[in-house]
Amino acid sequence: METKKIPTYVDGLDETLGGGLPAGHVILVSGLPGTMKSTLSYAILHNNAEKRSAKGLYVTLEQTRRSLLAQMDAMGFNTEAVRGDVHLLDVGTIQKEIGKSATKPWIEFLRRTLTTKKDIDGVDLVVIDSLEALEVLAKFEDRRTELFQLFEWLRDLGATTLVLTEASPEASFFGLEAAPPRKDETFLADGIIELKMHPISDVEVQRRVRVVKMRGSNHKTGFHALVFEDGRFQVTSVISP
Repeated sequence: METKKIPTYVDGLDETLGGGLPAGHVILVSGLPGTMKSTLSYAILHNNAEKRSAKGLYVTLEQTRRSLLAQMDAMGFNTEAVRGDVHLLDVGTIQKEIGKSATKPWIEFLRRTLTTKKDIDGVDLVVIDSLEALEVLAKFEDRRTELFQLFEWLRDLGATTLVLTEASPEASFFGLEAAPPRKDETFLADGIIELKMHPISDVEVQRRVRVVKMRGSNHKTGFHALVFEDGRFQVTSVISP
């Protein structure tokens, strides 16, 4: 049975993915700071809301809702135009609801919030930004087991989920080369999209993207250039020096 695909509406990316993001999958978006993980993930939610009125939920655990909206507006997205379909949930809102008690299960509250959102409005796409912040807030003790349970629950939710994660510490000091995320999540996730900054001269770097794995897809595996201009992404052939 062929897996249903969710288009990203990013020029060149759906072709690279083998038709889009497999529906219902949990996909890591990995890269060092500055590789535009947040912007690309938001763009996918925004595009789907704009093109087919898909419901998106962006859970930001590192910024306020106001800060993220301002950032995306500055990047050229008309966030007001998709306000009814793209919902932003920030850590401050969650903390106010759950309180400061360490005895309350943070991850369970997040699950209840997502379930309620799905039941009331429907949820087609979810972004969790980021896995590292979630680990700290949820106080993971048995990391692999808790990640397994979280990813299984996200699949059961029925939405397609993008989980942002930083490149591992062994990435180069200058941040030019991406390294894969830690092993637990790479084995447990259904897909991995890697972003990196690649030097093309002594003074220039180029953003690049590749699909490391994507279950249920006949995807391309090589690096492609990731270009962002005038509020839109494009995936093209690599520009050689």
